[in-house]
Amino acid sequence: MKNLISYFILLLVTSSIYAQLDGPRTYWDAPKNLNILSAHVINGNANASLNNITFINPNVNVENNLYMLTYTRSQPIFGRTFYSTLILPAGNIKGTVNLDPQGPGASSEAFFQHGFGDIVWQNTINLVGAKGLMIKDFVRQENKTLIYFQSAITFPTGQYEEGNPINIGGNQFKFKFGLPMVQRLGKIVDGQRMSLEVFPSYTILGNNKEFQGQEVKQKGMFALETHFTKDVTEKGYLSLDYTFMNGGSSEFLSKETGMLIKEQEAQNVHLIGATVGFNINDRLNLSLTHNQSFSSGNDNISLDGTITKLTLSWTFHDFQEKFKSYINSN
Repeated sequence: MKNLISYFILLLVTSSIYAQLDGPRTYWDAPKNLNILSAHVINGNANASLNNITFINPNVNVENNLYMLTYTRSQPIFGRTFYSTLILPAGNIKGTVNLDPQGPGASSEAFFQHGFGDIVWQNTINLVGAKGLMIKDFVRQENKTLIYFQSAITFPTGQYEEGNPINIGGNQFKFKFGLPMVQRLGKIVDGQRMSLEVFPSYTILGNNKEFQGQEVKQKGMFALETHFTKDVTEKGYLSLDYTFMNGGSSEFLSKETGMLIKEQEAQNVHLIGATVGFNINDRLNLSLTHNQSFSSGNDNISLDGTITKLTLSWTFHDFQEKFKSYINSN
């Protein structure tokens, strides 16, 4: 029975959602009325703001230092597990833009920005494998296959300056639709849990009407995020991560005349990385993720850089004490 407690706690606190990349073990099933509050520290160097990786500027190198708070609530809808997540980002970026990328002499200019990022509201409902259950019923189920439908909206609330080549905020609405899938492999036993997780999604990108005297129209972005996870101890796991992103081709139009100034091809980028997660105690979980871009089909206009994220998650609900009392009584 004590093993069930540790399994239950570890299962619940591995959520590490942020922006475009969700992270491993985010969509394992959970009982109703669960709350998860997570703090994230994100650092990386890339040709984009990590709060807005759908917009690339090939002439810019950006040092990103972002901080995020995420709150997730599990509350059944139509008898199925349903997660609602609010993402609140902030931070600062330091960038260097190459002013003469084609010329013989190096010419660059530095810029700095700090403030809030774009707020994201994400909702995910289970379609297969995870009914919305109370704790006493939840611990009796064992779902091998989980399939969800997801929708999210990104609001243009982030810090944005029209003259900057890259901003913390995107100055555009985004609408994401996904189909997260989880296949558990082997037995659900402490120290032996494994899973294969595949998260396909498509994001519709709104227009940015204020970019250096231009309006930017972007096509949608497809992403395929995958994770192979395995317990390495009874309280910790390792995940091998791979993500493919394609899309986001852009047209830059003059705000004065409406004429096409230039076009930018779609991204075609691969990311590989790993995640380590560890259960500190009954309520706290710590995870570390690192991703690196590689093998891009359009190297000049695809995401190029590294992303490292440290996450501390805290669960709160009276289910912890009720669950212990329930286990001790059986």
